[in-house]
Amino acid sequence: MKFTNRVTIICIAFNHEKWVEKALISVLLQDFEDRELIIVDNGSKDRTPDIIKEWVKNNTDKLPVTAIYKNMSVPYCQLFNEVLSRVESQFVVDLSGDDFLYANHLSQSIAKLQQTPNAAFVFSDAMILEENGEQSTFYKHEDHKELAKKTRSNDMYETLIRKSYISAPTVVFITDILKQVGGYDATLSYEDFDVQLRLVRGFPIVFSEHVGVLKRKHGDSLSASQYQRYKSKMLPSTLRVCEKIKEMNRDLREEAALSERVLFELKHALWSANFEVAQGFANLADEMNVKGIQFSLYKLWLRVRLDISWLYVNLI
Repeated sequence: MKFTNRVTIICIAFNHEKWVEKALISVLLQDFEDRELIIVDNGSKDRTPDIIKEWVKNNTDKLPVTAIYKNMSVPYCQLFNEVLSRVESQFVVDLSGDDFLYANHLSQSIAKLQQTPNAAFVFSDAMILEENGEQSTFYKHEDHKELAKKTRSNDMYETLIRKSYISAPTVVFITDILKQVGGYDATLSYEDFDVQLRLVRGFPIVFSEHVGVLKRKHGDSLSASQYQRYKSKMLPSTLRVCEKIKEMNRDLREEAALSERVLFELKHALWSANFEVAQGFANLADEMNVKGIQFSLYKLWLRVRLDISWLYVNLI
C-alpha cells in the first residue's frame, strides 16, 4: 500500500549514545503530521540500543515507530537500501543518529517538493555544530539566490562534481525516484556524493532556504575519516564515484570539472599517504588526458612515495 503525503524517516545509529535520543525527539517534534520512523541500531557497542529501546517504549503511542537491532554492523549503504525496500511512503529521509531535525524541516521541504513536479529531492541549509561548540550555517546567505537559480535551471551537476555542495542530512527524497535509480550504491562506503550526482543527472532538484538540520561534526563521524592517514575508507569510494562520473559526463565543461576534482582528491591521497588509491586517481587522470605541471609533480610524488602525512595531520 502506497501512502501519499507520508514521509518515512530512516534513522541509522551506530555508537551514538550521546546524541541518538535528541535525534529521535527531533522526529517526534516535527510539525508535519503524516510521518513514520524506522530506527536502526547498526551493531553499536555502547548504550545506543538501550537508549533506543527505552525511547521506543515511551513513544510508540505518539507516531508509528519500527525499531531494528543489528547484532553486527552492516555497511551503511547496504543497510539503508535494505530498509528503503520496505518503505511505502511518498517521501523518505536519511537521518543519522547524531543529527537533529528542526521542527519545520519536513513541512517546509515537502511544500517545496510539491511545487516542483518530477523533482527527485529537496535540500536546504544546515547549521553545522563544531566540537568546540561553534556554530555556522552550511551556506552563506548570499549563496541562497545562486542555489535557487542553479536548481531552477537544472544546473547543479557540474557544481557537484567540483565540490560537495549539498548538506546530505537536509535532503528529503521522493521515494519512488530513489528506488528507480537503485537507491545507494551498496559497494561504496558513503552515499551522498554518488547518489546526488546520479539523481541530478536525470531529474530536477529543489532548494529551500530554511535551515533544516543541525549537523554535528565530531571525531567519530564518517566524514572525519575522509582523508585518514594510510587507510582512508572513503577515498577508494571517491575514486569509484569519479570513474562513474567519467561515464556520465556529456561535454567538455563536465570533463574539466572532473579533472579538477580528480587532481584535488589525488593531492589529498598523496598528502595522507594513501598511495594505492592515489595511483588509481593518477591512472584516471591519465585516461582523461590531464596535463600540466601540477599533475606532473603529483606523479613524481607518487613515484617516490614521499610520506609527509605526519605534517598533513597537523595541518588539517
